[in-house]
Amino acid sequence: MSIPKGIYIVVRLGIILSLGFLPVAGFCAKDTVAVSIHGVNYSAEDFTYIVEDPENSKNTGGGETVGPFEAGGIMCCYELPVVWRSGIRIKVNQEFESRMDKKSAGSSTRVIEVPPYIDGKPGELWVVRAADGSIDIISSDYQPNHPKWPGQVKGWPVASIEYRRYRWSLYIKEAQARIHMAQNALDQLETSPAALAQESWNLDSKYHPDDLKLYSSPADNNFIERVKQKFRAMKRRNEEDIAKLQEQKP
Repeated sequence: MSIPKGIYIVVRLGIILSLGFLPVAGFCAKDTVAVSIHGVNYSAEDFTYIVEDPENSKNTGGGETVGPFEAGGIMCCYELPVVWRSGIRIKVNQEFESRMDKKSAGSSTRVIEVPPYIDGKPGELWVVRAADGSIDIISSDYQPNHPKWPGQVKGWPVASIEYRRYRWSLYIKEAQARIHMAQNALDQLETSPAALAQESWNLDSKYHPDDLKLYSSPADNNFIERVKQKFRAMKRRNEEDIAKLQEQKP
């Protein structure tokens, strides 16, 4: 006796369910979603972070170092629940170091509860380091400069006057070092040019061989004068840079 097609489908489904199988759609459903990870640093210290699910050590991400008053790149990925609930926790491990004071360095671990999702959906995961070094977690598809950004500090990081002056002083010192190097080279080329002329000749032979066709050897006075011109130009450029930096002092 043949079974009508409709009855056969019902019977077939009943057998599948009785064996403990679910329809195919059931296999595709996920209660978590992978989101990108970002670091935002409002402090004057470099910091490196790693995020980890306290209940699942395989769910981890991060590892980038974010400079002072900067934002990091896009790291992949961290699994967040599709539906927010109270008690979603993330462990954040951070290491930090100050460029202005090398003695100021350390590490910390904190378990943070994820606040309610913005617009009711899981957004990208932001690891936010405040000016005082404390760490916070935000899930948001809105960036810090967006009106709906939920972070306590609005906008991207802005360097403090202390840090800007620190960076300014580094640029001054670097330019001064290059001036000093150029002047030493010029003094050497006046008194005993052979070694430096040979070094310059070797470099030009490797990177600019066509430039040497006008000269007979490293001892050629015209070649030595060419090397002098390079160092004079180097000294002049850095003197000009210092003058501009002095005008732009924070």
